[in-house]
Amino acid sequence: MEPLAKEVVKLGLNVLQSVYVSAAKATNLIDFPVPANSSLRKTSSKTIRHYFASGIRSYMPIATMALHQRIDLGGNINILDFGCGVARQLLHFVRNYPKPKYFACDIDETSVMFVRENFPQVECYNNQFKPPLRYTSGDMDMIYSVSTFSHLTPEDQGPWLDELCRITKPGGYCFLTTEGFTALRMMGDVFGDPQYERELRENGLLYKEYRFLEKERQRKVRIAIANVAMGIDGSYGNTVLTPEYIRNNWSRSGFEVVDVIEGIIDHRQDLVVLRRPTRV
Repeated sequence: MEPLAKEVVKLGLNVLQSVYVSAAKATNLIDFPVPANSSLRKTSSKTIRHYFASGIRSYMPIATMALHQRIDLGGNINILDFGCGVARQLLHFVRNYPKPKYFACDIDETSVMFVRENFPQVECYNNQFKPPLRYTSGDMDMIYSVSTFSHLTPEDQGPWLDELCRITKPGGYCFLTTEGFTALRMMGDVFGDPQYERELRENGLLYKEYRFLEKERQRKVRIAIANVAMGIDGSYGNTVLTPEYIRNNWSRSGFEVVDVIEGIIDHRQDLVVLRRPTRV
C-alpha cells in the first residue's frame, strides 16, 4: 500500500476510535485525554490500553528515581518533558504530582497541539530537530525524556546533552531512556544477527537509520497527524548504547552519570540518571 493510502486508512481508524472514546467517556470507562489513533501509533502504541499502561510503566521508574534522589515532586519546581509526544508519561506526572510547573516540547506539531488542548497547565511548544531550546540556562529542576535518545545518532546526542545540561539547574537531575542489551534482544528485525551483539560489546553503540525516512523526505503530499516523520529534519533511527559507553561519553556534556538502570522502562529501555553538579 502506498504511504498516502496508509495515512488515509489511519484517518479512518481515528474516526472509529473517536466514536469509541466518546461512548467510553460518557459511561466513565475512560477518564483521561486520548490521542488520535494515528498519534498513538507514532509512539509505539496501537491501542488505548497500551498507551495508558506503557505510560505507567515508563513514568513510575522515573518518578521513583526522582524521589530517591530527593527531588521534591510535591513542591513548586520546574519539570520538562523533552520529546513529550502525546503525553504518555506526562499524563501520569500531572495527575499524581500536580504542584510542579510542567513544560513540554516535541518536534511533531500535532503532538504539541494535543498537549496544549488537553493539558492547559503544561507550557508546551514545538521545538526544532536541532538545539537550542527556548528555555534560559538553569530553568529546570528536573528533565525527563522517554524514547528520544534511543533514536538520535551519536553525533546528535552530544549537542542535545549539552543543551539539556545548560537548562538544568546546578544540582538538578535529568532522566533519559536509552536502548541497551535488553532492547537489543527484542529487535530481531533490525539487529537479529549475532554479529550486532558482538559489535555492541566491542564499540559500545549501534545505529541504523529508519528505512522509511528517505521515501518520506521525497513525498510532497503528507497528512500531518498521520505522518510518522513529522518534524524529523535529520538522521533518525534505532540507537543502542551500552552502560559503559554512556558512562564514558555522556559526562562530557557537564552532567555526572549517577546511574544506568538496565531494562527498567516499560520492560525494555534503560534509565540513565544524570545530575548537573553544583560546581564545575
